[in-house]
Amino acid sequence: MLGEQLRQRAAQQIDRRAQGRAAVSDTIAAVLAPLARPVVAGLVALLVYLIRARLGHGGWDPTRYAYFNWLADAFLHGQLHLRVELPETRDLITHDGRLYLYWPPFPAILLMPIVALFGVEASDVLYTAILGAGTAALVAWLLVLLDRHGVAPLDPPRRALLTLAMAFGSVQLILAPVGTVWFTAQLIGWGCVLLAAIAAFGTRGPLGYFLVGLALACAAGTRNALIFNGVWIAFYLLRRDWWQPPPWRVRAIAAGLAPVVVAVALLGWYNAARFGGPLETGLLWHNMSVAFADNFARHGIFSLHYLPTNLRYQFLAYTVFSEERWRGGGIFWMTPVLLGAFGGLWRWRRDGLTWALLVGAILVYIPIGLLLGSGYLTFGPRYLLDLMVPLLILTARGIRRWPLPLLLVLLAISCLTYAYGSALWLDLTYAVR
Repeated sequence: MLGEQLRQRAAQQIDRRAQGRAAVSDTIAAVLAPLARPVVAGLVALLVYLIRARLGHGGWDPTRYAYFNWLADAFLHGQLHLRVELPETRDLITHDGRLYLYWPPFPAILLMPIVALFGVEASDVLYTAILGAGTAALVAWLLVLLDRHGVAPLDPPRRALLTLAMAFGSVQLILAPVGTVWFTAQLIGWGCVLLAAIAAFGTRGPLGYFLVGLALACAAGTRNALIFNGVWIAFYLLRRDWWQPPPWRVRAIAAGLAPVVVAVALLGWYNAARFGGPLETGLLWHNMSVAFADNFARHGIFSLHYLPTNLRYQFLAYTVFSEERWRGGGIFWMTPVLLGAFGGLWRWRRDGLTWALLVGAILVYIPIGLLLGSGYLTFGPRYLLDLMVPLLILTARGIRRWPLPLLLVLLAISCLTYAYGSALWLDLTYAVR
C-alpha cells in the first residue's frame, strides 16, 4: 500500500511539472504569436530602429556616405556621374575627371522620388531604417507563405521567433539604424530577394514568374551576385508547375526571364557608357581604404587568396569580445537560431528543394568568399545577408519540433549579442558622419 501511494505521488509530481512546462510554453507562445503578423513585426522593428538611430552620433541627420542620394540627383539631371565634387570620396571612382559609384544603380533609382522631393540632403539614416523595418515585415510574410504551402510548416510563435531573430538578432540590427551607401545597398538587396521569394510562394501563373523575375532583376541591380538566388526559386517554380502544358511553361519562363534579361542589358549599357565596357564596373579606379591597397595591388578584387580569411571571419571565428569584432564573426555563433538550418538539411534531405536552397546559397557566397575584405568595420558578417533567404528557409524547416524554451534561449543569445554590438557602434558612428 505504501509503495502504491509513493508511486501515485511521484506520478502527480511529474504531471504537475509537465503542466507547469506546458503553461510556460503556452505563455511564451501567446506573447510571441502577434509578432508573426507582418504589420506588427514591421512596426516594432521600425520603432526600435528609429530609437537606435536617434541615439547615434548625428541622430537622424544624413551621413556623409549617402552616395545614392547624389547618384539619384545625377539621374534626375540626365547624367551618370555625380554633379558636384563631394567632400568625402571614400570608395567612389574617379575616371576621366568625373566621380562615379561602383555600386549597381537600382538603389539610386528607387530613391529618385525621395531625392526629387527632399533633395540630396534626404536622410539616409531615416530611409534605411524604414527599409530595414520593411524587410522585417517581409520576413514575417514569407514565413506565413512557407507555412501555408507546406514548404516550411511553422506555428505562429516559431514564425515570430524567427522574425525577431532576423530583425534584432542578426546583422540587420547593425545595418538598419546607421544609413550609408554600404548598408542601404545591403538592405535593399535583401528586401528584393525576400520579395522574389514571396512572389514565388504567393502568386501563381505567369504573373508570379514575372514578379519573381522583376524582384531578382532589382536584386541584381543592387548587388549582382544576388541573381543566383534565382537557382532555388526556379527549381521550386518549375517543380511545382511541371504538370502544366509545355506552352504554358514556356510563357511563364519567358515572363520570368524577361525582366532579368532587360536588367542585365541595362547594367551592361550602364557600365559601357561610363567606362567603355559592359563588364567594367570601375573597381580598378575606386578610392579604396589604404587598409586594402596592398592586397588589391597583389591579388586584385577577387582571389582565392582571400577565401580562408573570409571563411574564418564569416563562419568560424567568435569575435564578439575580441579586437577583431569589426571584421565580422561566425554567423552561427552570433545568430545561433540559424543552427536550425542544419536540422532542415537533414530532416528534408530527400527533398530536392533542400539541395536547391543549398546550391543557391553556395553560388551567392562564391563572390563573397573571393572578395577583398570580409565586411570591414561591421559588427557581424554583413555580407552573408545576401544568402540569408535560403538560410532562413532551411532554418524554418529545421526548427519545427524544437522546444520553444530552447528557441527562446537561442533568440536571447542572438539579440543580446547584437544589442551589445549596436551599443559599441554608438562610439563608431562618428566615422560615417
